[in-house]
Amino acid sequence: MKVRWRVCFLLFLTWLMSYIDRSLMPMALPLIGQEFHMSPTAMGAVVSAFFIGYGSMQIPGGIIADKFGPRKTITFGIAAWSLFSFLTGTARSLTSLIWLRILFGLGEGMHPPAAFKALSAWFSSPERARANGFVMSSNTLGPMIAPIIFAMVMGTFGWRKAFYLDFIPGFLITIAVYWYLRDTPAEHPKMTAGELAEIGTQARSQEKISFSELYKYKALWQLFFIYMTWDVTWWGFQAWLPSYLLKVRGFTLVKTGAVAALPFAAGFIGLLICSYISDWTGKRKAILVSVLLGNALFMLLTATASTATSAVIFLTVTGFFLPAIQGPFWSLSMDLLPSRVMGYSSGFINTGGQIAGIGSPVVIGALIQLTGHYDAGFIFMAISAGLSALLVSTLRAPKVHASTRATEVSVE
Repeated sequence: MKVRWRVCFLLFLTWLMSYIDRSLMPMALPLIGQEFHMSPTAMGAVVSAFFIGYGSMQIPGGIIADKFGPRKTITFGIAAWSLFSFLTGTARSLTSLIWLRILFGLGEGMHPPAAFKALSAWFSSPERARANGFVMSSNTLGPMIAPIIFAMVMGTFGWRKAFYLDFIPGFLITIAVYWYLRDTPAEHPKMTAGELAEIGTQARSQEKISFSELYKYKALWQLFFIYMTWDVTWWGFQAWLPSYLLKVRGFTLVKTGAVAALPFAAGFIGLLICSYISDWTGKRKAILVSVLLGNALFMLLTATASTATSAVIFLTVTGFFLPAIQGPFWSLSMDLLPSRVMGYSSGFINTGGQIAGIGSPVVIGALIQLTGHYDAGFIFMAISAGLSALLVSTLRAPKVHASTRATEVSVE
């Protein structure tokens, strides 16, 4: 296996760990809410607390990654969030729980901009959707694995033990990152001249641009708002899916864990398929619009589902479309924006997503409390996905020709 794909697999593991860790809270939330006597709005606030820390660290995390490199940034970030995930199990009040989730979010917030900077350095444009798609497939595997494993742990030992056990794999991955990852291909001791030529990123690494010039990029702002409106659906779906299955469909905790894994299993397949098609056709924009509209449609169908079986089917298909934007979206971002400031710019874009992460769970919780139904939450997410598709249609997208390893700008 080429060194760059080993690095890709390592980054996949870091993302997987981050999503397993953050997926623990939605799974534990019904139990925590019962223990702490929380309203739906308060439960939404606990989920949103993570995004306060996570979102506020995106731009600083990007600056840190650009200054100190992905290796040190990712290592420190994983160590920090693993510690605060462990400490979440010690929370004794709503206030302490919220503060621990904010600190946990600060640790996780350092990871995305550093990881995207590493991917930008290690992969040329024609390979980026596949590399991004593989790494971001962890976003579906994490929420799929966490309910299956930790529903059993929580059901047997309680929710606190799940957070304690979660520390162990985080510690091991921290060591692996520091040992194997390098900031650029040229720095890696196993890199060959032949593979370095295949990557061909040296020219991009010399680009010079100031932060003030970066803000003049129209594409940066378009990508910011596209990601923000999409993340309303992503974080809202993750935050409220277990509660919906437990309270609306009447599933047991163990059955909820199994059923909640289905949309993310479908999402894993959808993400890989769309990433492959993105590199194969170069039509990243058309793929983004298609999957966002599919997401919106099946969110609406879920809201109208009359039986538990139809709801599970619609949720699973929603899951197929929901994360499928990740490969083409971040590849498009890397094609449009300068590589030297990819840590900062990806952090800026991801901040838009975390603004949605802060607001979406609370808004959906308030809609549920106001209407007495979860349908309003699904309709809200469907509207947001449709708006994201509309914003993508305004984007001037580069078309990537994989056969020539070249990128040329055209309006699709």
